[in-house]
Amino acid sequence: MAEADAPAIAIVIVNYNSAEFVDEFCSTLAEVVDPPWRLIAIDSASADASMEAIERAFPDAISVRCDDNVGFAAGANIGIERALQLDADYVLFLNIDVALTPDFLRRLVDAAGARTIVVPKILYYFDHRLISTHAGCFDWRLGLFRETYGGKPDGPATNVRRDGLDTASFCCALVPAQAFRDAGTLDERFFMYYEETDFIRRAQAAGYRVRYEPSSVIYHRESGASGGGWMTPFKQYYATRNRLYLVRKHATSRSAYASFTAYFWATRIATALAMAVRGERRLLRAMALGVRDYYRGRMGRTMQVKDL
Repeated sequence: MAEADAPAIAIVIVNYNSAEFVDEFCSTLAEVVDPPWRLIAIDSASADASMEAIERAFPDAISVRCDDNVGFAAGANIGIERALQLDADYVLFLNIDVALTPDFLRRLVDAAGARTIVVPKILYYFDHRLISTHAGCFDWRLGLFRETYGGKPDGPATNVRRDGLDTASFCCALVPAQAFRDAGTLDERFFMYYEETDFIRRAQAAGYRVRYEPSSVIYHRESGASGGGWMTPFKQYYATRNRLYLVRKHATSRSAYASFTAYFWATRIATALAMAVRGERRLLRAMALGVRDYYRGRMGRTMQVKDL
């Protein structure tokens, strides 16, 4: 799996109908040769030929085909289990809607440590001037990302290494394998979105930290597997529902959660009115359904792209 002087790295991908961009993912991953790695590919019952493309590109990969769309969290957990069986030192999560640079992994590994999770600079695929997914702080009082720079221009603030982050996208993240033994695996009740923030919270409690390494760069299509774009009904639904669940799960007291709930409802009412004015009916409906399903206790996979 690895050279004698290199860490054993297992790359975990969760594939779902990625035919539109899988070829570029495979070609850019094939160019990453230092350090060596082993691919673990989990397919969530794709209806296209994307998994076949992955298997052709990487015939030595460990392939697992699920009978249903299990989502990122459950799919990642299957990959984590296989990685631990391989005695991997690190697990690298990768979304398939990314294009990689040849040295991104080497730069992540050089910045990593036994108790350090490392994430790269992730730029928007269609405009390399913009930061794509988040890496920064999380305000647990209000359930808000802070200083993540998502959607902002790449600049001086995003070209500096940062330590002690509260949240980071698992679109690309290098995680010490031991962290899953110490903090547990991903919470599958999220299905997708916010599961990485939940895991990081638990990992921090177990003594791990998150580092942002800007010298490592990849490019992300942003929600490529869920309809594309910065915000889709699919993403709106799960982000709304899971935000409520995340803050409740880690609330330090009933009063803290009550304060968050008051803020959440005040801002969601304002957001709903703005969506109605702009004619964003599908986003408005998705947000309403996310709130409804959280309070009904409907977690895990409850909606698919076609449902929204």
